Amino acid sequence: MAVVSGHPGLPRAALSPLRALFIVTFLFAISGGLAYLFVMPLRQVYWGVYSRMRPMISEQDVHASGRLTEPVEPELRGSTLGKRQPAIDAVHVATRPNTLTKELVRTVAINNTVMVTWANFHYLDFVMNWVQHVQATGCTAYLVGAMDDTLLELLLSKSVPTFGMSSGLTLGDFGWGTPTFHKMGREKIALIAHVTGLGFDVLISDVDTVWLRNPLPYLAMYPAADILTSSDHLRNTVADEGLERWPDAGSAANIGIMLFRSTARNLASEWVVKLQQDDNLWDQQAFNDLYRRGSKPLPDRDDRLFECYDATLKCGILPVSIFCSGHTGFTQRMPDQLGLLPYVVHATFQFSGTPGKRHRMRERLWWNDAADYFSSSNGFLTYDDTVPQALLQAVANVQRNFTLEATMPHFNLINYQLRQMRAAFRLAQLTGRAVILPRLVCGMDRWWAPHDGTIPGSALALPYLCPADHVLDLEAMSAVLAEDDFGPNLQFREYSFLQNPLATVLNTSVSNVVVCQHGHDACLAGANNTRRLVQPGLNDQQVKAILMQGELAKAKVLRVVGIEWLFGAWADVASEERFKRRLDRYGSIWCCVDAHPGHIWYDFFFDQAPHQDRHGRMFEKGWRPLTGP
Repeated sequence: MAVVSGHPGLPRAALSPLRALFIVTFLFAISGGLAYLFVMPLRQVYWGVYSRMRPMISEQDVHASGRLTEPVEPELRGSTLGKRQPAIDAVHVATRPNTLTKELVRTVAINNTVMVTWANFHYLDFVMNWVQHVQATGCTAYLVGAMDDTLLELLLSKSVPTFGMSSGLTLGDFGWGTPTFHKMGREKIALIAHVTGLGFDVLISDVDTVWLRNPLPYLAMYPAADILTSSDHLRNTVADEGLERWPDAGSAANIGIMLFRSTARNLASEWVVKLQQDDNLWDQQAFNDLYRRGSKPLPDRDDRLFECYDATLKCGILPVSIFCSGHTGFTQRMPDQLGLLPYVVHATFQFSGTPGKRHRMRERLWWNDAADYFSSSNGFLTYDDTVPQALLQAVANVQRNFTLEATMPHFNLINYQLRQMRAAFRLAQLTGRAVILPRLVCGMDRWWAPHDGTIPGSALALPYLCPADHVLDLEAMSAVLAEDDFGPNLQFREYSFLQNPLATVLNTSVSNVVVCQHGHDACLAGANNTRRLVQPGLNDQQVKAILMQGELAKAKVLRVVGIEWLFGAWADVASEERFKRRLDRYGSIWCCVDAHPGHIWYDFFFDQAPHQDRHGRMFEKGWRPLTGP
């Protein structure tokens, strides 16, 4: 009897071929199952988190030694800093077209610096506006990251220096604060880490910015800076064009405009890891926490840099007067106040989504529209938007605090302008003309929290020329509504529309109409070849008979003085109701008094009594500011 080797006395059974095959198959199945259980979670982590880095592996790094190598910044693929990981699918990445490689960056970089923005197809017009304005500054060192293939192919067809990001995110609007918005933000941080990992300095720029000066010479004045960042600080701490004084300008850094030199790659890498570890962490807050960690002033330096990131880097705050937020640039108009030309203005601190950003740039003539934007089948309508001096003076004199009573001068001022706009919109529905919005003047700033008229820390002087989104809901105004429910749809343009060089031909065809109310000076002067006098309080048919006939109808631009007095009562109740439903959607909110809720809705029909507002609240004797809902 055979025995098992090393164990005398234990019999060894005969091992048939069939039994051997069974054992081998069983062991193979067990090992395969264990491998599957081990590998699949890792595979899910890879596809869920790290696959977005795949297009960013340098082709040169793959082929430099004739074999697959590790990416430049392997830390981006690990769960902890310093842990090196093998390259993932590098052969596939290296053969993809339009990859962000070292060679691609080198073709556009100037002095090792490149400007980069990114977007999806939904923001095509913002991309082209960004590119055209950057080009106009004389800067050629830029790249655009395309987050979907539709945008990638279109930009390539326009010869825009482009790379593919293949993010897999929506082709639509990201929507500020949404999960998609936060995912988009993580793409940006990975982009910073990758470009600095390639050894380049990168000036990152959100696409909702407009560049008016070439920033590269400015950045070159600070060779010792590792990071220069824009800021949400609302008051300049310096009168020159140098960096802000820190920590005087200690508000949150805004990551929409940042210079990251390659020396700051470790911060960028840790930033990526922080975001990977917490899906709910806001990318901007994460950066502020990192760069402020261990920061301290350097009072002996003339360039206003300070130590940051555990005293391992030197950081600086870009001047808010020329690297502007939406508040310093559009609301305070700080560059105008100081006689400066900004390098860039970022469309932040605004309240009407993507349409609001676009409209702000149009207001300042910083948006490049196509020629068809300056044509309308029935022409355009504008009106005298002069505001009585008494209303402005009341705003200046009010005792400002957080109460409803203190808001009354502001609402009196806005309501005067809403009444004019209401008449303009009614006339636009009758004539089919596009309304040129007025230069709105506000008596109180708008914010997201209680304030006494100005945001704490702001240098805004009241009253002020306010962006349209402070009063109007431009997203609602841009929507196409069912005409059976809301009457004819309306087109509108920004207040500066006729100042645009592309509108020159429109200014050669202007007819003026003066509504003769209370012996208006223009009426006393009488009519002439350039001015038509009309009586106040007309009905729709009378207005059509006057303004849609003859030379007035042929004019490309109809300008009305005293438009608020043009119309009388509605003859058709159904049309009036449709019109009211439309304008109820057009008013936005002012925010906020010290209450919960503290916001107040604007009401286009404030002067009509009795009437219901958009929320069904009845005003029997006249409008008054009510908070909520």
